[in-house]
Amino acid sequence: MRIANEIKAQDGTRKFLIELDDKKCVESVLIVHKRTLCACVSSQVGCPMKCAFCATGKMGFSRNLSAEEILGQLSLMQSVSEQKITNVVFMGMGEPLLNYDNVVKAVNELRKQGLSWQKITVSTVGIPEKIRQLGKDTQCQLALSLHAPNDEIRNKLVPVNVRFPIKDVLDACLEFPFSKHGPLMIEYILIDGINDKLEHAKELAELLSPFKNIVINLIIYNPVDDKFKRPSEDSAKVFKQCLIDSGYKTII
Repeated sequence: MRIANEIKAQDGTRKFLIELDDKKCVESVLIVHKRTLCACVSSQVGCPMKCAFCATGKMGFSRNLSAEEILGQLSLMQSVSEQKITNVVFMGMGEPLLNYDNVVKAVNELRKQGLSWQKITVSTVGIPEKIRQLGKDTQCQLALSLHAPNDEIRNKLVPVNVRFPIKDVLDACLEFPFSKHGPLMIEYILIDGINDKLEHAKELAELLSPFKNIVINLIIYNPVDDKFKRPSEDSAKVFKQCLIDSGYKTII
């Protein structure tokens, strides 16, 4: 494995293209915060989920990464960073729970190396059986790529929702063993005219009401084609404020 390319943003974020031994490539990211350095790793080459808004989904699926390749991304990024990696998120290319055994193996190895399980987050579009199993087989935080307040919208954005509707996914999340200080992270991409209206924010707030501890991460859509558009700043602010007023910690 080697770093084939790096792009550094003005805010300090470093995006890496990592070439594997078979010449296939994955993307990894280092995100700098005030007191932490978060590493975002890929779990698959490409992705089979085909989410409508995702550039990786348009690439198709090639193969799963081994646990060694997942951990190798961290080793390579650490080798070019003076600051120590403090947090790891499985939010890069691929659906981690479709590469379940290798992701769990990587999580457990990170814990053996001394990384607190509260600082390891596995993200998923929502596979109920695997969410429940993950809570039994290892300790980590959970992030759900929700992106819609109802099944009608989510069926169009996240095709697997037809098989695993929102209620089934959230029921599984309710059973996940969170720590007292480890909320469920909800990831929600705001797309102009699709899921960014005030009515959607109100519906989302009601949908998530059974959860006691949630952080909602609103992501401004970055267009990858002409199918969807970036939301306006005003609509994003109104959406965020509605969630805050409903009692949810919400970030963009």
